[in-house]
Amino acid sequence: MKTINSDIQVHWEKIAPLLSIRTAREYEIAVERMNELLDEIGTNERHPLYSLLDVLGTLIYFYEEDNFPIAKRSYE
Repeated sequence: MKTINSDIQVHWEKIAPLLSIRTAREYEIAVERMNELLDEIGTNERHPLYSLLDVLGTLIYFYEEDNFPIAKRSYE
């Protein structure tokens, strides 16, 4: 198991910046990256990077929910 964890750690250090959004700057970079992926991939679900686009979109969504909440309005 230790070998697997070591392998994961080596790869994680390289991909973690792609999958972490903790600051406004990281958010901006993630949005730019998502837009570049959208330009290349579009809606092609068979593209090798489609799952990255999907994950990145989810991370951006939750960052926005936490940091840019839309005021709830009551319609009476």
